[in-house]
Amino acid sequence: MKINDIFGKKSDRLSVKPYAYLSPSIESIRRGVLALLLPHILMLILTKSFSALAVVLCASLGSIVAELIVSLLIRRKKIEVLSPLIQGLLTGMLLPCSYSPVASLVLTMLTMLFCKYVFGGFATSWINAPAVAIALAYLINMGAFSVMQLTPDDLGMRNAAMSLISGSDFKMLSIDSAITSFLNRTVFGLFGIVIPDGYISLLWDTGSMIPAFRFNLLTVFSSLVLFSLNMMDFFIPLVFLGVYAVLVRIVGPLITGGPAFQGDVILAFLTSGILFSTLYLLQWYGTVPITRWGKSVYAVCAGFAAFLIVGMGDSPVGYVFMILCMNIISALIQVFESHQVRMKLEKNLVPRMQAIKEAENA
Repeated sequence: MKINDIFGKKSDRLSVKPYAYLSPSIESIRRGVLALLLPHILMLILTKSFSALAVVLCASLGSIVAELIVSLLIRRKKIEVLSPLIQGLLTGMLLPCSYSPVASLVLTMLTMLFCKYVFGGFATSWINAPAVAIALAYLINMGAFSVMQLTPDDLGMRNAAMSLISGSDFKMLSIDSAITSFLNRTVFGLFGIVIPDGYISLLWDTGSMIPAFRFNLLTVFSSLVLFSLNMMDFFIPLVFLGVYAVLVRIVGPLITGGPAFQGDVILAFLTSGILFSTLYLLQWYGTVPITRWGKSVYAVCAGFAAFLIVGMGDSPVGYVFMILCMNIISALIQVFESHQVRMKLEKNLVPRMQAIKEAENA
């Protein structure tokens, strides 16, 4: 008898890896997020932003120290490094470079200890620990977050970003004009749109004192990688950005007194950390609903909350307060989701249990 007759054809044999994963594991996602945050650190080194780099590294160290303390207190054999490192990097990236490195270390460590003790760990917490740290940092030292260079009059202009671009502190790329001309001829010209020089430089590096606000092109690239590898769901960010952009474009001019339907969406996206925070904070593990209707409500509410709190690109810390508000709203949405699941289970299981009892009695 041939061996194929016993075990079957080669294509029918059992595999030593019989499982197929529909989505990456939490461990793979954490490694992917960390890998995409590291280019931001590299850009800080290349641009010689050593004060911002010191704040980011100290915040990361503070988060890791907090994890070590928790591990020692509960006598955990395995010490987790990736999760606290990501939380520390996000916290440091959202702090202004003028913040004290020592203060960033102590504040991050104490905040992470508090959040781990009260709200849970990396994936079990219902509140975003980096957002809590930034909110506390702002309340302790508001002066360090006075980083915006735009006035209410600037926001009322048709192209409010031009006020920032034309500032003396803004560094224009040498190839900005060539790239802008090419895009106007080939892409925007098809829609009758002409963008001025400077937007490419603004996308590359805004020059903000807050590192998370600076390298928006890296953030866009990171989002494409995470979404394409199915490491993050694109539904919530897409709905959120759409709602926020419509409000900035239409409702914003009514508030600032600018031209109707001419709110500067590009400015709003690039100068308040909207892209960075949407990618790394808005869908933090354990803080978002599960169902599609829950995610829809969450994203729409986040869009309105961002417009009310962040404004039109003139807030250095508004996004984290919006995140904290959405953490509470998300918890309420998840209560309704749990109730809905319970009702469905009762609706399906009760008749079946009754049928089983009737069959047993018969």
